[in-house]
Amino acid sequence: MTIVKQQIGGSLIRQVARNPKILLALVILLASLPRIYATFRRVPNLTPDSFSYLNLARILRGEQVPHLDMDQDAWAPRDDQGFRTPVYPFFLNIIFFLSPKKGTEETILQRIQQHKGFKIDTWHLKFLREKENLKSVQIVQHSLGLLSTILLFRLLLSLTSNLFIAFAGALLVIGWNPTWFWGYELSVWTETLTVTLLLTLLWELYKLEQFQEIRLRSLWWLSLLGGLLALTRPQFVLAAGLPFGWWLYKVIRKTTVFKWRNVVALLLPPLILLGGWVVRNGVRYGFWGISTVTGFNLSMHFTAMNKIDAFEDITLKQALNEHLSKCSKCVNSRFVIIHAAPDLVTKWKLSFPAVSKRLEREAFKAIINHADIFIKSIVKATITFLKPLPFPAGFKPIFIIWFPLGLLLKIAGVALILLMPRKFSPFIQTLAAFSVATILLTVIVAGGAEPDRYSFAMEPLLALLTVMAVQSLYLGFLEGRKKK
Repeated sequence: MTIVKQQIGGSLIRQVARNPKILLALVILLASLPRIYATFRRVPNLTPDSFSYLNLARILRGEQVPHLDMDQDAWAPRDDQGFRTPVYPFFLNIIFFLSPKKGTEETILQRIQQHKGFKIDTWHLKFLREKENLKSVQIVQHSLGLLSTILLFRLLLSLTSNLFIAFAGALLVIGWNPTWFWGYELSVWTETLTVTLLLTLLWELYKLEQFQEIRLRSLWWLSLLGGLLALTRPQFVLAAGLPFGWWLYKVIRKTTVFKWRNVVALLLPPLILLGGWVVRNGVRYGFWGISTVTGFNLSMHFTAMNKIDAFEDITLKQALNEHLSKCSKCVNSRFVIIHAAPDLVTKWKLSFPAVSKRLEREAFKAIINHADIFIKSIVKATITFLKPLPFPAGFKPIFIIWFPLGLLLKIAGVALILLMPRKFSPFIQTLAAFSVATILLTVIVAGGAEPDRYSFAMEPLLALLTVMAVQSLYLGFLEGRKKK
């Protein structure tokens, strides 16, 4: 009887392991459990970035938001001044509109303040209590974490044809990763939405790669996704051109025919989205760019390295040193450039967007005059970017085990593809080129800010490349042995 039961059990396990639909259902179930637990046990996480996104969300839905050079909760102007991009604030407004309960419960707001150790400004509390349900944001972002797990499972399965790799990879990288369900999904940040849009774009690209004939409506959809991703997190501004680059590479290889209507479909949506936002910032603030954060990010290469003297402008150096000596929130010199923005507005007699533009010029001068500091900052940022993100408190023992695997998943794929590009398919080459270009753009522009946070949205793509590269080389090795 025992032997019969064992045989039946073994047979069921084999059937489950060979059935993609059952395994996907199992992935959904297993990835849902920690998120259900987090929904009941944890509260949303608010940081200065969160308040700056909430401020823009209020502006976009027509609220009266007064001008204030520095919102102390947001570390940015209260009326935004072009600091943030619009997709995530629009996303927040959709959640607030559809939420069955308007406003966040008082007990949740109290727990957020106790956990973070600060009091939320009364101006923000008014909106949070009456119109903005942060718990709904947390629940939706847990759902995006689950959707990202599903998308990664489907990508891994389609690209490797290996159910075990797809199952294990989706759970390890996203589904059961505490950085997701116990960290970023709780935070009112862009990252979770960014990864979901990126994986959706990759999935749609992969599906189109399989077709002999490229449908025009699919190209419109792809380019729209790329544009939305760029306006969700400017780190991915190159995603606006990824579909066009993928198609152009196919034209060069003569696997598809050049058509002008395809060029229009691939370029027009991102041009309208990005161009429209640039024009909006230009007309409204006199700043013709995607975000006024750029000047501050470039300057952080020097403030993060505690090299304020690298700046040429005497007023800038004085303002930063004076502010650093009296700023209680400046635990290090990295973010002093943001905190001192009101001082620079006063001393330079410029608007906040104009200060950002001037900081860009000052940062470029510092880069030219002190290239060694800039290079050191980029190297430091790259190392931080490529390290696995630490797990939240309570999961540290698991992180010790995860670290070597997480490091391998982050660097091995790109390294192998760069070393031996011809051994991999054009699709993998395209994704690798996009990954390298995005990483370089990130560490060059924003390496002085928070390179670890910037790396979060890239982790699934880098892991995907590693899995594909290792499997491709392994299968090539087996085929070579057979020929011998």
